[in-house]
Amino acid sequence: MDREPSAADRNFKLGVLNGLLFAVAETLMDPTLVLVAFVTHLSGSALLLGLVVPLRDGSWFLPQLWVSSYLQSWPRKLKLYRYMAALRFAVWSGLVLAVFFVKDPRWLLLMFFVFFGVGAVASGISGLPFLEVVGKTIPPKKLGLFFAWRQALGGLAGIVGSLVVGWMLAAGSPLAFPYNYGVLLGLGVILVAGGLAAFGNVSEPEDTDTRPATSVLSQIRRGAQAFRSDGNFRHFISLRSSLMIAGAATPFFAVYVQQRLGGAPGMVGVYLAVYTVSSLLSNVIYGRFSAQWGNRRTMAVAASAGLAMTCFVLVLAIAAPLLNLSGAVASWWLIPVFALSGLRESGVGVAGQSLLLDISPAAERSLYLGFTNSLLGIVLFATTLSGVVVQSFGFMALLTLTLLAHAFAVTAALRMRDVPHAGQR
Repeated sequence: MDREPSAADRNFKLGVLNGLLFAVAETLMDPTLVLVAFVTHLSGSALLLGLVVPLRDGSWFLPQLWVSSYLQSWPRKLKLYRYMAALRFAVWSGLVLAVFFVKDPRWLLLMFFVFFGVGAVASGISGLPFLEVVGKTIPPKKLGLFFAWRQALGGLAGIVGSLVVGWMLAAGSPLAFPYNYGVLLGLGVILVAGGLAAFGNVSEPEDTDTRPATSVLSQIRRGAQAFRSDGNFRHFISLRSSLMIAGAATPFFAVYVQQRLGGAPGMVGVYLAVYTVSSLLSNVIYGRFSAQWGNRRTMAVAASAGLAMTCFVLVLAIAAPLLNLSGAVASWWLIPVFALSGLRESGVGVAGQSLLLDISPAAERSLYLGFTNSLLGIVLFATTLSGVVVQSFGFMALLTLTLLAHAFAVTAALRMRDVPHAGQR
């Protein structure tokens, strides 16, 4: 489909602006740090604390197959995104008001999970039309560059957001609980509103080839048929699933070095800095690499970085007791590990969704996106068993599983075929 260069450029910039604003907002309202800390003030329940991140992630992935069953019949997908944008703004604004005006901790805790849960589901419903519109409005050769710019600029702006979080939640904060959290959430909602408005103004062409709405069961059968008949689709799901499984071990690396090898806890800050710098720099490189060589090769490089990362940790785990390595040596050994982790994650961020859009037939894009993301949501929940693996079989068992998963991911990426429109040549 031909598009005017000016319209394509405008859509590209609006999509990048959306990613930039959301990145800062997500830093201010980060589930793993800010929101969990907020819930900690209201309840000491480990169950409730552990519910925050899975609720956010699962609500994004799981609804998308259901959404695809009716969205595939809509000639313009952006309409659903705008509906959900209004709902997301409303529930997040409701949460901000609750933080400032609800005094009873029990009611505030209840309202937090109601507003947060509804917002998370609305975000998941928005995810499919967002990707559909990106696939329709961003030229295939620029998809990797598009996601690279979103991540790079968002990462830089997120650093500023983290400074604001640190200032508002520090012991010397100018505001006491819960008003310090209310200010962070309020700033986040303003940025979310800007991001939603930016993407809501993208110029979306109308689909000329749509599929009729159908039931979820029918969509599952159609997705399973596509999985069996489309080799690229099958290898892609294997690739993404393997990378998700392999990524479950990363949080245990620093813990292993500290608890088993006497590593310094203060090195966590160094690892975070190395990971952040590696991610930011590699985003720009991956964007250009994707435009030149395609998203399949970009994913192969990202999976290979994960394989190399795992090999580094495996060598350390084997050599440390044999050579009686000191905690300081073990701590420094992890620096290249987290540099490779940054390479892995940014590569997946740049090329993961881009590659799925590459291989999805235009008329079946809703099916491919919805089926894949709902399936990956199930895989994501399964990765929470990584702690059970460590507790039952030890760190080496999890590391071996990670090594095999990364090797399988590299193989799956290499077995995929290039698609003519993806700009590989």
